[in-house]
Amino acid sequence: MINQEENVKRFEELMGSVERDGVKELMDYIRNKTDFYNAPASTQFHLACDGGLLQHSLNVYDCLVAKKQSPVWKNIIEAIPEESLIIMALLHDLCKVNFYVKGTKNQKTYDPEKVVAAENWQVKHDDKGNYIWETVLRYEINDTMPLGHGEKSVMLINCFMKLKTPEIFAIRWHMGFSEEKSQYKAVGDAMEKYPIVLALHEADLEASKLLEDVAGNKE
Repeated sequence: MINQEENVKRFEELMGSVERDGVKELMDYIRNKTDFYNAPASTQFHLACDGGLLQHSLNVYDCLVAKKQSPVWKNIIEAIPEESLIIMALLHDLCKVNFYVKGTKNQKTYDPEKVVAAENWQVKHDDKGNYIWETVLRYEINDTMPLGHGEKSVMLINCFMKLKTPEIFAIRWHMGFSEEKSQYKAVGDAMEKYPIVLALHEADLEASKLLEDVAGNKE
């Protein structure tokens, strides 16, 4: 489950420790002109639920900071200012604000209680057993600002607060080799030039694949 109130408080505290021109304007934008605190992190995969984007951002921060305990990453991560780690982790997916809308879809439901309670004509059968069709809420993409993914996050942040070069590279390429194949050389070059690019990408994967489920963090 997601503790929205606690997550908002923690996000605000972390961003409140950032001392950089424009951060107050950026936070005003996030609070008042976006759905950052309530948006999902995806349509149907990791944290596809209210507050998922905020939870994911905090998870990525935790995974990134945890790399200080790794002998491989310790010196690299400790050499980066804390506020840079906060900015890169918490804002890497700013591109997803005002991006998802709620819709509906029909899906098979095998829940015995729902099947028993349904009218006979509603009950169907397949190799998994009896089921009914049920209309459920889902998130859909409505990209009103089609500027890409990582590059869009960079552009949005830079509208309010100037990013440092390593931060730009890390946020831009945080998807790593999930980018189009034509971008692989650029991704690899960026990781060699600024290892924090790889660190943020790994933290993003660790959060989405190891920590998160569809409706909240895994137990």
